[in-house]
Amino acid sequence: MKSAVRTGGFALRPDLVVATLLWDSNQNSKSFSQAYDESWAEKLYRGFARNLTAPFEFICFTDRERDFEEPITQRLMTNRTPGYGDCIEPYRLNRPMILVGLDTIVTGNCDALAEYCFTAERIAVPLDPYWPSRVCNGVALVPAGHAYVYDRWRGQNDMEWIRRQNPDVLDTLFPGQVLSYKCHVKPDGLGDGRIVYFHGESKPHELDESWIAQHWR
Repeated sequence: MKSAVRTGGFALRPDLVVATLLWDSNQNSKSFSQAYDESWAEKLYRGFARNLTAPFEFICFTDRERDFEEPITQRLMTNRTPGYGDCIEPYRLNRPMILVGLDTIVTGNCDALAEYCFTAERIAVPLDPYWPSRVCNGVALVPAGHAYVYDRWRGQNDMEWIRRQNPDVLDTLFPGQVLSYKCHVKPDGLGDGRIVYFHGESKPHELDESWIAQHWR
């Protein structure tokens, strides 16, 4: 297993985690998950490496040991036949964390998002782009001290469980910086977006758009 810490302007804060999850498609997976492999985690790592000056450790929770080309720390998942609810597991790290799915593209500087993880108290997630009266968990900024989110989890739907944690709202804290591809970028363009998350169908490898070629590599 490999690990990496990137150095930069946050020399006194070496404990930021960028976390994601990768597991082989199984009976709990939707069809779009069949495309995921090690290269998705590697592109995600490189996206944050280009756009964070904060030192960070990139941790991939996985169902088996992987052979990554990039310096990525691996953590074996507790559930060896994972489902999407297991996206709660990274909270057990109890460290300042940016938590994203594999189907995420980093498109701009994320230092302010990292700073939130060091200075805030509440988890911050986006508004659900389809139902803006509630939040979703496409991206999560997680301050230290939230291991209880995992410890108290009993297998509930991960999105519903995060809604019960009284999270703050990224759309209010960082307007226009954390975007849904389908609901924001596709109709209105990238704008000042820093992180773009893809939900449901239409993933980056299926799209021929110049900004994807520039940032997802």
